[in-house]
Amino acid sequence: MRNPVMIGERIYLRAFELDDARVFAEASHYETETFMDRGRTPHSPLVQEHLIREAYAQPLQDGELQFVICLKESHEAIGLIAIDHIDLINGTSETGTRFHNPEYRGKGYGTEAKHLILEYAFHRLHLERVVSFVFEPNTRSAAALDKQGYQPAGRVKYNDIKDGMIRDMLVFDLTYDEWLAARERWQQKQQRQTKQ
Repeated sequence: MRNPVMIGERIYLRAFELDDARVFAEASHYETETFMDRGRTPHSPLVQEHLIREAYAQPLQDGELQFVICLKESHEAIGLIAIDHIDLINGTSETGTRFHNPEYRGKGYGTEAKHLILEYAFHRLHLERVVSFVFEPNTRSAAALDKQGYQPAGRVKYNDIKDGMIRDMLVFDLTYDEWLAARERWQQKQQRQTKQ
């Protein structure tokens, strides 16, 4: 593993490296889900490299920490996960996850990565509550948040237009206690699957 920050069963989280610029720039060309972005803008490795350098120039820039999600077996970078809008005074933040290769979606990597970032948020940053936003058509992400213990907290109406329709943004939140209970259920499920 290369400089792991958090280690799970199948994946680990690490800081961005300059070599990641090419991987994440190319990822924009393979995205199959059109509802995730506002349009399909190809990204340049040079722009990605600039963003990585900028992030390291100022620690906790804009209250944000981003990590690369890597497979333990091959060290392949398969996505990114972030804690945004970190407010250490009030103990709150926002989380977000993105898998750039559709091949790795729907296989539990997102749930594992989210539990790692939540452990980081609650145990290392000592936060009390996190929120996450999901674009209404993204039912897969909403279901994943439910597995991770997030609770529906409302919606932001008329957030974006997709396919000629006005769509809402769904809001989910999670407290430390809710996460502990969800993590326990998830770990028990993982143990049962391992025994089978």
